[in-house]
Amino acid sequence: MKKQNVQLTILAILCLICAGGYFWIRSRDFETQEEIPETVVTDFEADEVTGLTVTGDNELDFVRGEDGEWTETSLEGESIDQSSVNMLLSQIGGITTRETVVKSPEDLAQYGLEEPFRTITARLSDGSAVTILAGDESGLLSKYYIQIQGAPDVYLVSSYIVTDFDKTAEEFVEEEEATEEGAAESAEEGAAESAEEGAAGETTEETEEGSGP
Repeated sequence: MKKQNVQLTILAILCLICAGGYFWIRSRDFETQEEIPETVVTDFEADEVTGLTVTGDNELDFVRGEDGEWTETSLEGESIDQSSVNMLLSQIGGITTRETVVKSPEDLAQYGLEEPFRTITARLSDGSAVTILAGDESGLLSKYYIQIQGAPDVYLVSSYIVTDFDKTAEEFVEEEEATEEGAAESAEEGAAESAEEGAAGETTEETEEGSGP
């Protein structure tokens, strides 16, 4: 009986040691992850941007006028939703990541960056430009591989940085204006229908008068 109690005591001590070791290892891993520094990928302010161009599967070309308002070159005369354009700029102006995939890779094709499916270029007021090259999606992490044109490294970034540019130029037209145009068209259609109905009523009355005794 005494021998059995000793064995149980030893077993309990071993369990405590194992548990303590497990939690110590977890805490060390957490500390290590927290110590990974962030890498600055892009660093510019939205109000520094004078033009925004997207090429590839979607084509966009925004220009900031002297009044500070955005226009889209393919939509002359259309009012652009300013907040939508500025939101895109805020997303790409300060990209940081802790996931540098590889420094100066020899084979960009494995990241979809030999022929990027999308490029996003911000033209700045000092005459410089920052171009983001978008490659393949990392299926496991739901992130995208990107590279900055003229820089060697490849990064993994949040998917929205790439997918939020998956829009046509028409999708940036102000909704209010689109609604007003739709209302005007509906009014015109209604007026046309009323005119047709009135004409039909007059014809009916004339027919009835003509057929009287």
